[in-house]
Amino acid sequence: MSEPSADVSATVEYTMDKWRMDRVPWAIWACVAGLAVALHAESRGQNGAVLALVYLALLALAFAGYALTSLIGRSGLPLLLELFIGLLVLIIVSALIGGISLMVSGSTGGASYVGTMRSHYWTHLVNPSLNVFGWMLLYLGFGWIAFSAYRHFYADRAVVSMSATGIHFHRPWLKGLFIPWQEVRGVGHLVVPGISGVPYVSPYAAAVTVGQDFYEQHIAPKLGFLAPPGFEAMFQPKGEMMQVVLSSADMAVKPEDFLGPAEARWRAFRDQPASPSQRGGTVFYGRWSIDGSRWQAVQFLAPLVGLVVVMLYR
Repeated sequence: MSEPSADVSATVEYTMDKWRMDRVPWAIWACVAGLAVALHAESRGQNGAVLALVYLALLALAFAGYALTSLIGRSGLPLLLELFIGLLVLIIVSALIGGISLMVSGSTGGASYVGTMRSHYWTHLVNPSLNVFGWMLLYLGFGWIAFSAYRHFYADRAVVSMSATGIHFHRPWLKGLFIPWQEVRGVGHLVVPGISGVPYVSPYAAAVTVGQDFYEQHIAPKLGFLAPPGFEAMFQPKGEMMQVVLSSADMAVKPEDFLGPAEARWRAFRDQPASPSQRGGTVFYGRWSIDGSRWQAVQFLAPLVGLVVVMLYR
């Protein structure tokens, strides 16, 4: 029986669903560990659930500040303007972190107890009990489980899709990129320069080759400063042409599952555009499903058993 994607009229979509769902067992283990710590570690009179939310908010702010300053550093702005914006970001993030800290260390008591109570809550913030980290694990683990389950049943747009007209990319930092089959010059594994000067063909990455003019006119203008670090690996020169990598680590899809459908459609439609009568169904790669294997059952059942044990021996 031939693969469904062998029908060149069908649209092939590649998603992150399996990549996310494969990490759900680890998220369940995080919940198990978090619950064990939250139930059995000393609290020292602290509200661990609330302090954990505060810590996660502070970490999110710090990460956002770091990401923003990194993007500004790659924006190509003049040095003085870059320093000014970076300093402004640092001030804003520091003010937000300080404001959240003051809110937590604030007091609801009378004025005479303000100094004592603020010192008390501030001590909790800078010297938290162990159960706070248990609650943080619970929040992070449950958050990943909820997000992955939501995206599994209500799928977002595919990261890469191939139709009879060409290849569509739908990454947040690379929206609207479309490569018609007529612009593709080749389909195959990624070729990179070797240490000895001999080109190395990577078996782990699938790519299509386009002309340098097409890259400079239709791809390069979309690569703004919002592109994440390492995005350059997606575009590799090959002589006077440019390779665009289709596969990535955030899609649990083999390179061959990109190359087969891409080459079949390229050969079918590179000389003439597809007609409306050639539109077929949709084939998905990277979608998670219950395969009935023992390993998959162990992955999900083992942390659930651990969760029951923690609950029984609290």
